[in-house]
Amino acid sequence: MKRKTDILVLGNGAAGSSAAFAAKKADPSLSVLVLSKENEPVYSAPALPDLLSGELTREKVLVRTWEEYEQDGIEVLCAEAAAIDPGTRTVTLADGDEIAYRDLILAAGSQPIQLRKMQGTSLPGNFVMKTMADIEAIASYSGKSAVVVGSGAIGIEGSMALKARGFERVTMVEALDWLSPKSLDKETSDQLKKALESFGVEVLTGEAVQAVLGEKKAEGVVTSKRTIPCDLVLWGIGMRPDVQLAMEAGIALGETGGILVDEFMRTSDPHIYACGDCAQSTDLLTGQPALHLFWEPAQRGGFAAGANAAGQEKIFQPSAAVFLTNKGGLSILALGKTEEQLAEDPYVLQEEKDGVFRRLLFEDGRLAGVQMLGTLQDADLFFAHIRKNAQRRKDAWDLTQPVPDLERVSVKEAIWYLRKQRRNAFVK
Repeated sequence: MKRKTDILVLGNGAAGSSAAFAAKKADPSLSVLVLSKENEPVYSAPALPDLLSGELTREKVLVRTWEEYEQDGIEVLCAEAAAIDPGTRTVTLADGDEIAYRDLILAAGSQPIQLRKMQGTSLPGNFVMKTMADIEAIASYSGKSAVVVGSGAIGIEGSMALKARGFERVTMVEALDWLSPKSLDKETSDQLKKALESFGVEVLTGEAVQAVLGEKKAEGVVTSKRTIPCDLVLWGIGMRPDVQLAMEAGIALGETGGILVDEFMRTSDPHIYACGDCAQSTDLLTGQPALHLFWEPAQRGGFAAGANAAGQEKIFQPSAAVFLTNKGGLSILALGKTEEQLAEDPYVLQEEKDGVFRRLLFEDGRLAGVQMLGTLQDADLFFAHIRKNAQRRKDAWDLTQPVPDLERVSVKEAIWYLRKQRRNAFVK
């Protein structure tokens, strides 16, 4: 069977759903069809740990209802695409049916990295945390002890959620020397480790998981230093863009492995757009190609792709990598550069007071990075300064001013000066 649609969207996550609604709003006369692997309307992926912990119900995680799709005239087909033929502008489904499109939007998202070649990783009891189905599978699996592999946002939030769910022992294992080293300095990692341990999560760093033990189900993991008995293993070692269909269709990829798009989200094929986790973007702070696998840029990218596929011209503005979690009483924020990345006249201020840790990193007296635990206060202020400082150019008017006498000021005084600059319109 072959059917036709004006705009076909592959994926119904943050990017895909945003693209579909944006296209329909831009031109209500267009037919818009969404292919969804899941039999669910779009839901908030960042809220999945709260669903696992029991803090939120399934209904609270949903972003839209099926009725909203219907009201806007968006058709959803719960099916999986098997191949794309750009020459005939058709997508073949897994069951052999074909859909002809005028324009195609790829919003396939990303896939969790799981070490399938490692011993025991295919046993029951190995889980990832990407979809609502993953959460339901974990929730229905009996166990009282868990090992969480990886210390990124998934590892941290997954550990906290499992502990809140009632697991008696939760152990986080990180192969590198400290937690989330791409986002955090060791000093911040040490504070995070203490915070996690205060919630009852055991934290092990500098240990690589080498195998999962068990014959019929997961019964433990072997690291480079020890054996840890457990009932469940949660993998949180990262995500990779889902670009298989694009590769097979001859769509160009960027240097990061994501689908190469222009500022209008167009791919190397003028009738195919890409957005969300599967698409390469540009980092706002560095200007370099990047993969930003976050909810906010996925929504914005989807909006731009959908509007442009419908005939408008919406530019997708670059985004910045922000490490942010605020789950179960634990708040973490990291943005901008780490100490290792500081280059020009570096200086670091930090303080720990009343359960709050702040670490401010400066280049040439200007804010270049921030790492905080226990608070999200002034996050917008810090982001504004870091963004403006990253955009400084030689012989151009400075939008910010250096913090004077950094060697003599406290963190509180430095923040006061940053606020003063903003009030004086250095930072808009």
